[in-house]
Amino acid sequence: MKLYKSFLLVAAFVGLFTSCSDESYWDAYDTQEETTYSIAQPSNSFKLKATDTLTQVVVTFQRNKNNTTDTIPLSIKANSGIISVAQDYTVFESGKYTSDLVINIDNDNIVMGYNYQAVIEFLVDSVKFFEHNYSLTGNNKYTLTFIKDYTWVPVGDVQYTEGLVSAFYGVQNLTYSVPAEQAAENHGYIRLIDPYGKAWPYNPNFSAVDNQKHYMTFNCEDPEGVYMDGIHYSGIEMSDGELRFMSMAYYYMQGGNSFEDVKAAGFCGTLSDDLVITFPAGAMLISEANYNGGAWYQSNKTGEFAVDLSTANLLE
Repeated sequence: MKLYKSFLLVAAFVGLFTSCSDESYWDAYDTQEETTYSIAQPSNSFKLKATDTLTQVVVTFQRNKNNTTDTIPLSIKANSGIISVAQDYTVFESGKYTSDLVINIDNDNIVMGYNYQAVIEFLVDSVKFFEHNYSLTGNNKYTLTFIKDYTWVPVGDVQYTEGLVSAFYGVQNLTYSVPAEQAAENHGYIRLIDPYGKAWPYNPNFSAVDNQKHYMTFNCEDPEGVYMDGIHYSGIEMSDGELRFMSMAYYYMQGGNSFEDVKAAGFCGTLSDDLVITFPAGAMLISEANYNGGAWYQSNKTGEFAVDLSTANLLE
């Protein structure tokens, strides 16, 4: 009798689990479809003319199910403060398969010739992402790049007295010829082409980062208030990353100071009547991209840095 009861007890347990299978509970669990997310396109790239305007770019996200309202965290990184978004997440409303994120661009403060970039990714290491049955498919990263530039006209070679790298590392400053260009839309802008390329006498001692051209641009609209416009990359790789340059005037203007204030403080250079650009000693900055977090240090400490434009065929 006891043995019979035991068999009944076992049968009851078997029936319990069998009934779940009959109701397709476990089968439904095993085949449950995940909510998958992707980005509609991997990138956008804009090459803008001087007169073009770019204030917003829209990134569209996609999902394969639309029966819930979901907030998906994002990683957003940009190489300039003129690129911003209102929030670091995107919201899929119930009934919608897509959601949009607006990237805002401060068009008025775009620096000519500077390569801007923003990268947006799903923040997959977030607890909020994994607490739901989510997964990624297709594009999971979006890259925005844009550059606004003048129409540059070749004006011949100029004489460049290098007082940034040499002065900072304690070697002799040298003068050599470098090709130059002038902006057709604004004659006050002059740029040197590859001042640290093959023309630089010390170049064989360094390694180039890439095969692209690198420029050093000067805003000479006010001959008594000349400055290097933007951050300038040399294309030369040092032990702690690529060498970069910036004028102290631009550094302080980026911090919110007006042009007139930095000019009055003596941070600007000058363009003399005989067409030579010079800067006060210490009014130029240098950085190795990976040294001390990319911190900036004073250079041109001898004050010998100069660009002699007298040999150029400048535009009228």
